[in-house]
Amino acid sequence: MRRFSGVLFLASFGLVSGCGDNGNDTQGATGTMMTTTLPPLTTTTSTTTGTETDTTAPTTTDGTGTATESTTTPTTTETTGPTSTTEPVDTTAGPTTEPQTSTTLTTMGTTGDTPCQEISVTVQPVKPNTMLVLDKSGSMLQKWDADADPATPDVTRWYSLYGVVNQVLTDFNDKFNFGMNLFPSKNALGEYKMTACLVNDTVEVPVAELNKDAIIPVLPAQSNMTIAGGTPTALGMTAALDHLKSLDPAVPRIVMLVTDGAANCSTTAPNLTELFEVYDANLAPIVGDAFTVDSIPTYVIGIAIDNAPNPNIQDGNPNTINPYEKLNELATLGGTAKAGDEKFYSAKNAIELSDALNAIVQDAQSCIIPLESPPAFPDKTIVKLGNTEIPMIADCANESGWRYIEPMPYTALELCGTACADLKIAGAADVEYYCDAG
Repeated sequence: MRRFSGVLFLASFGLVSGCGDNGNDTQGATGTMMTTTLPPLTTTTSTTTGTETDTTAPTTTDGTGTATESTTTPTTTETTGPTSTTEPVDTTAGPTTEPQTSTTLTTMGTTGDTPCQEISVTVQPVKPNTMLVLDKSGSMLQKWDADADPATPDVTRWYSLYGVVNQVLTDFNDKFNFGMNLFPSKNALGEYKMTACLVNDTVEVPVAELNKDAIIPVLPAQSNMTIAGGTPTALGMTAALDHLKSLDPAVPRIVMLVTDGAANCSTTAPNLTELFEVYDANLAPIVGDAFTVDSIPTYVIGIAIDNAPNPNIQDGNPNTINPYEKLNELATLGGTAKAGDEKFYSAKNAIELSDALNAIVQDAQSCIIPLESPPAFPDKTIVKLGNTEIPMIADCANESGWRYIEPMPYTALELCGTACADLKIAGAADVEYYCDAG
């Protein structure tokens, strides 16, 4: 499994001559950028009072540095009832939401003068920092057969996108740290001018935990009929990537991009004709560099994309290029290409759009597991999914199992291959290892 960070980009362009002004829409609040780190663990210990234990019994050493008891002295125990105390482990991280965990600490002897403890942890993977980059161009008001049923009324592409985004945020709100950006912005107009290409310098909604209730109110309403503008995909991606790059690189970062057309509104276009009628070649290197330089993958979803060249006419869409091929290129450069001829996720109706977004979030879930403290004996760590022990491996790209996230001291491990897929289904793993008590 690759360890990466990425952005989900949703984009479409459709500058239609005579589109209505959406000046009544208000600008979305951006909020404050957050730095997200590996989430802390919650430690739960069971305490029994009134127990006397003879700690002077002789010990022997097993050769690994861990001392084990050779004799056991009788103990007198008076049980007053188990009590549970929950203490969050101190970290230097910023604010995070603690995953569901359970930890048992057991003193195993001594390593020199330092007690060594066995830690048993059930912990969820870290939550990827994920930007939804959504196309809000005028062409998103075009209608389609959303439910693949000709007997029911057609709805706009935006109506379907709004509904699917709401569903994904509901289902995965606790598994991803979501943020959202629109291109163009809600201030963009349906004019053959630069005003059709407006994009905010900062994202509409910064990444945060449990962020659904912050994102949905900022989106144009599901039944909105005044959204307008071109397809400034490069500008929308740039703002989203700048935000992700400001976050902790130790946490996976992802972009999910959704669009219904090819990018235009190039910042280097010399005139209005080239601004709208020529494909923006700046987009491809932006997506490619995000993946190769910053380890941020881009998942691409195309809405109603035909595998054919655009006509050579002045209609606000890049002339003569094939939008299908351009989205294939972006998925490949973004590190998320599917097998086969179709590299991006293509949606011809709302059902396929929902399936695509759900497939992406399943694929993008993290398989990185934080450790409460570095293991004193790294080779003694045991990782289990249910009752199945997972083997330790060296090559995550070609083997199934688990490995430590470098460098030492190890503060996280990663499941790879089929073990990663199984972790996404299970939702949590059990980790047993030894650490110094400190």
